[in-house]
Amino acid sequence: MVKVQIKAEGLEQAMAFMNDVARNRGIKLRPLMARAGQILLASVMRNFEEEGRPRWKKWSPLTLKIYYGLAREKVESRYKRPATRAKHMRLEMAKIAVGKILSRTGDLKKSIHVGRVTNESVEIGSSLPYARIHQLGGVIRPKTKKALCVPMGGRFLMLKKATIPARPFLMVQEEDGQAIMRAVRAYILEGK
Repeated sequence: MVKVQIKAEGLEQAMAFMNDVARNRGIKLRPLMARAGQILLASVMRNFEEEGRPRWKKWSPLTLKIYYGLAREKVESRYKRPATRAKHMRLEMAKIAVGKILSRTGDLKKSIHVGRVTNESVEIGSSLPYARIHQLGGVIRPKTKKALCVPMGGRFLMLKKATIPARPFLMVQEEDGQAIMRAVRAYILEGK
């Protein structure tokens, strides 16, 4: 599971205050943490829809090589004549360009879930092994061979390394913090 730990200044004092209030009133904070998890889960889904938030932190676009490879994969299996292939390559590349980044199969987005919920924390993440590299970015190098064998367009590319840009989908936005604070206020002060 990809884990993102968030530390903000003053958060420890706020948690201590919430725990004191909850203890004095006999309130369990676990339902509040579950509500915060749902708020954050909705925010992560919105990050996928908008391909990164806020506007100035949009995810890096796919490279032309990726567009070409994905289009070629579909076209070569369907069309045999070169003229027909060329026409459909342009159409497929345009379709792929319209698609959303990190959402080709939808598996990563579907794998995001609220994990463990306690009185003090909530975990949100994915159990997919490639979630971490998409969240943090990085370079993938071959472990035992001289090159990586990457399927692309019905063929295989031999690469010394593959650089994956960071496309952080597990992010807490400013409006999420405000929504969580409203939920805290409603839960502790009004019992909702």
